[in-house]
Amino acid sequence: MHSQSKFYELSSHESRRLTEDEEDSHSVSYPKRRFPYIWSLHIVIFFLCLFIAMSGWMRHPATPTDLDCATQLSPYSPLAGLVEYEDIRFQGDLQDVNPWKGKPNPALDEAWENITHMWNIQVSADDMLRMKKPLTQVKAPPHLGNGYVGGIEVFHQLHCINLIRQYIYYDYYMQPENKPLSFLTSPGRPRAHIADHCIDILRQVIQCNGDAGVVTGSWVKGYSRPQVDFSTWHKCRKLQRFIDYQEKAVLDYEPVKPLDAFELDDRPCKHVPMDQICP
Repeated sequence: MHSQSKFYELSSHESRRLTEDEEDSHSVSYPKRRFPYIWSLHIVIFFLCLFIAMSGWMRHPATPTDLDCATQLSPYSPLAGLVEYEDIRFQGDLQDVNPWKGKPNPALDEAWENITHMWNIQVSADDMLRMKKPLTQVKAPPHLGNGYVGGIEVFHQLHCINLIRQYIYYDYYMQPENKPLSFLTSPGRPRAHIADHCIDILRQVIQCNGDAGVVTGSWVKGYSRPQVDFSTWHKCRKLQRFIDYQEKAVLDYEPVKPLDAFELDDRPCKHVPMDQICP
């Protein structure tokens, strides 16, 4: 009996060992999980690439748009969005021919008329303030929008150049059939108007823009001195954009002074220091 019991106990012990061995034989040994480390490495690489890309972008920012250039290089204008630049080589030779150059004739006068007529347009009160203009200036009547009456400045500058050109050919333009409207509406004033207003306006425009282009020269047969090349390249604003806009936005209105108009004692900005806003 005793021996049977011992045998039974031994058999039970062996049975347990056998069971454990079977379990061990069926179990699979897996390596330790490394996924967290791999993902961490990917994240580090991603942010490193992002940092390098951002550093390159900051060193080489995106090319500014035409609007960016216009707003950076000019005071505020509600028409800044019209600005579009193009590369133009000036016609600087004395023999160059174009529609605006030469002795007076009907075709030439028409070409000048197309780029010098300044139509009235409307300007909002907000734009007036942003242009540092007082809200006491001339307004359109309510039925036409109640905006302020304005004009695009480039056409006034071109008008001044045209007036100087007409005065150079004074005898031609004083003929009744050739006399321009500016001569008719300003009798006896052409010389003073040109000397005191137009020439000085153009001086300020040219001086303000300060062209940084470089003029060079060439040796030419028959000439002992270098012949200057004034046909330099420029970055120009497309004038046609402004012509098209004012034709669409024209305010068909000739200002008439209302009875309750705010009146200045003298012409706008007369005797006002250049660093102050005009009333």
